[in-house]
Amino acid sequence: MSKTTSRASDPNPIVREVYDELGALLDRGDDAFVEEGPTLLSEAIERDGFFENVTTDPAAPDEYTREKVIGDPGEHVIRFMEWPPGYTLCPHEHHGRPCFEVLVDGHLVVTDLERTRVGDGKYTFEVIDSQVTRPGEAAVVDPRENEIHAVYSPVRSRSLHVYPDDHWRAFGYELVDGDADVYERREFQLRDPDAARDCDGE
Repeated sequence: MSKTTSRASDPNPIVREVYDELGALLDRGDDAFVEEGPTLLSEAIERDGFFENVTTDPAAPDEYTREKVIGDPGEHVIRFMEWPPGYTLCPHEHHGRPCFEVLVDGHLVVTDLERTRVGDGKYTFEVIDSQVTRPGEAAVVDPRENEIHAVYSPVRSRSLHVYPDDHWRAFGYELVDGDADVYERREFQLRDPDAARDCDGE
């Protein structure tokens, strides 16, 4: 079981139970986390009472929201996100660790991308695969297979994301001005602990 020095406030006992079970999977390694974690969370959200005190703010047209559901200091975290219709999150990475999301409602398209370097910090991308996630289904990002991915929300959607570590910065890829095919790799910072900034910092 994961060791912590202090515990986060729990929305409800069901969330704490699944959070601790996810920690036990991480103790077994990333394989167990990505192979068993999505089913564990998918089944948990079907239980009466899971969403008690679990909320996320409505997403504005030009950004998504991310609310921490639970996360002990220095441990994994579950976040609840809302995506506005027609929103695209630029290609990005997750620090070389796997993560997964379970869709609560709506639809999300997760696209895996392969990059080709074309200059100093500049890349083009080729689509490897795309997965449409429907309510109750999961999408996994496993850097051992491919780490760079983009997310598109065709309709207003909500999803629960589980990360093995809780970071406030990441690496994303922005289109270079005047070029529809070339991206520049940049580090970007989330503007506060419970909201997300687009890759261009807007």
